[in-house]
Amino acid sequence: MQEYFSKGRLGRLCLKELRESLRDRRTIITLILMPILVYPLLSMALQRLILGTVSGPSDKQAYVLGAADETTAQVIAAALRETQRAAGEGIRPSIDIVRLPPRSVGDDSTSTEPDESTNQAIRIHRDAAFSLVVPDGLSVGEALRNGVLDLAVQVGTVQKRALGDGRSSPVFDFEMEFREGDPRSEAAMLEFRKAMQLVNDYQSAMLRGPSIPPAVQLLATAVGQRMDPTASLAGVLPLVLILMTITGAVYPAIDLTAGERERGTMEAMIATPAPRFILLLSKYVAVVTVAVLTALANLFASWVTLSTGGLGKALLGDRGFSFWALVQILPLLVIFAAFFSAILLAMCSFARSFKEAQAYLIPVMLVSLAPALVTLMPNIEFSTLLGIVPLVNILLLSRDIMTGAPAALPAFAAVISTLMYAAAALVVASRLFGAESATAGSQESWSEMFQRPKKWRELPDLGELAIYLAFLFPIFFIVTNLAGQQNLSIANRLWTNAALLLILFLLCPACFAWYRKLRYRSTFLLHFGAPVGSGPAWLGAIRWVGGLVAAVLLGLGFWIIAYEVLKTLSDWGFGKLSLERSGTLDQLTREFRQIPFWIIFATSALIPAIAEEFFFRGFVLSAFRHRVSNGRAILYSALIFGVFHVINGSTLSIERFVPTLLIGLALGLLAVRTRSLWPGILTHTIHNGLLFWLTRFDKQELEKWLGADNEHFPWIWIVGSVLVVGAGLLVLWLSTPDPSHESPT
Repeated sequence: MQEYFSKGRLGRLCLKELRESLRDRRTIITLILMPILVYPLLSMALQRLILGTVSGPSDKQAYVLGAADETTAQVIAAALRETQRAAGEGIRPSIDIVRLPPRSVGDDSTSTEPDESTNQAIRIHRDAAFSLVVPDGLSVGEALRNGVLDLAVQVGTVQKRALGDGRSSPVFDFEMEFREGDPRSEAAMLEFRKAMQLVNDYQSAMLRGPSIPPAVQLLATAVGQRMDPTASLAGVLPLVLILMTITGAVYPAIDLTAGERERGTMEAMIATPAPRFILLLSKYVAVVTVAVLTALANLFASWVTLSTGGLGKALLGDRGFSFWALVQILPLLVIFAAFFSAILLAMCSFARSFKEAQAYLIPVMLVSLAPALVTLMPNIEFSTLLGIVPLVNILLLSRDIMTGAPAALPAFAAVISTLMYAAAALVVASRLFGAESATAGSQESWSEMFQRPKKWRELPDLGELAIYLAFLFPIFFIVTNLAGQQNLSIANRLWTNAALLLILFLLCPACFAWYRKLRYRSTFLLHFGAPVGSGPAWLGAIRWVGGLVAAVLLGLGFWIIAYEVLKTLSDWGFGKLSLERSGTLDQLTREFRQIPFWIIFATSALIPAIAEEFFFRGFVLSAFRHRVSNGRAILYSALIFGVFHVINGSTLSIERFVPTLLIGLALGLLAVRTRSLWPGILTHTIHNGLLFWLTRFDKQELEKWLGADNEHFPWIWIVGSVLVVGAGLLVLWLSTPDPSHESPT
């Protein structure tokens, strides 16, 4: 398979498949004609929709007033009756006020007949009214923020005041709450204010005395975040772009699988000496390329349409659809195209004809539309948990890019999770495409793909790693966020995090390896001493001792380097330390000093070292060594190691990536040279233990060691740590054999 990558054969296969796809007139129509037709029509429809949205609230719907309880509702109803009485005494307001019977919101009835038995709906304009409700199961504030109410009215002290000739009038004290920026809620607040002002006008006109205090005192308070009335409309464009990207990938995926099977060319292609994964990969590249070209054409057409007209500013504010937003959204469409193209190829591998493939893809399209339409709801925010939901995450991230800066952690989760889903989907597609039953159109491949292998194997393959990572990342993301939100003591939080690491990075990979019949000793590098067959016993003992000495030296020196890189990146503005950013560094340091150090060492040094080395230098590194060189395997496993350490509870600590990558490279080299996991566990434990041991000292004690500037180590410490790490690498290099000359197992 390596010769297909090194000698350019894969590139030629990809060009062949791409040329065949572009010859299809349906692909050309999707790629060129659809953007020309869709976006002008879409812009006109959106302009019409925006005009209807921002023109004001519907005058034919009653404004919904909310009261906390029945007593409060009766007071509000009494105030509205005072408004009616003021109108009946001859005070002519600038608006007509007529009593109406209660009716449900949305009732378009225009009846104006008074009804003495009911008084909870007041007509303010010719076609507007109030409906007074008491929310069930919600506070008025929650009901207002959720859109159940247009206006929440709280009642203060109600007093009686004599008006003369034996009559009295209540004095009302109201506090109104409305949603700022919501036209309907603001209109309800203004209309209620007008109604109450009429009572004050009535009092002034009837009493005709010196300054009369107002009968109704009002206080208006805006609640919630300011809502853009076109915010939901801004989600339409990303949805259209995603759907067009899907459409661009559909026809090439069907034609290059079911189409070739229908034409009788699939069996001849599979009979060639080329590996089936290479054949599938060439088709995959062609489908992704067409999908990306379609996305690019649609994105450019939408940008031109929104930039040349006024729709861009109407949807997205004064900034409009900027070129920078276009540059940010395009990579997201590429990532999504890679993910969905693999799904399409997997589904089409079963079809024996073009029509059958279309029948398979219709449910897929419908399932994709269901979560996509949810993103059009204006109250849907791009949260951390939605960042791992396929399709929804890319749509919400694209929407937030267009309307403003997206949150860092959900954006990171959306990109990384979609890439992992794409890799897992490609693995599934390759196995379905390569199955014998796929060429005959049978559907037995689904069950075969999940069956336990018949023979035990030494190393996992990249497909198994991709599938496991596709499940691990969202689970890890969810549990770390949920754990960070729990109100736990620092000791309980440490034990909880340690337990999660053991479950996700040790217990679950071990169970997965058992089910896939992967030998633990070779998959997780569980060798004690030199591996069998590596030479004489005395030579193996020397290599083992040399590896342990190198591990100790790396652990003693690397923690200072990693800490200095972390602090330097923070000082340069690449992010602040997560503890400093939350303002809890001093508090955690004080709590750490109160906890026995053995608890901190066990939960933050020993257990993480065992669990993380078991997975990253065991399962992950072994999967890469199965297919690529040792150097590339070390690099790829270190990159994945760094990605997982960027997630720090409910925050995103980008500054942790580089130091984690560096220690990951050192640990990977140690695992490959010694062919054992245990030296890396020793290094990892010493590294973490020394970092947390530093927290046991207060500032005065640190100043004695580090000087007045205790934010950074003195230069003599840094130089010494570099020399210690260099000595460790030298010992490792001299005492262990070159792994390229030996078997990976």
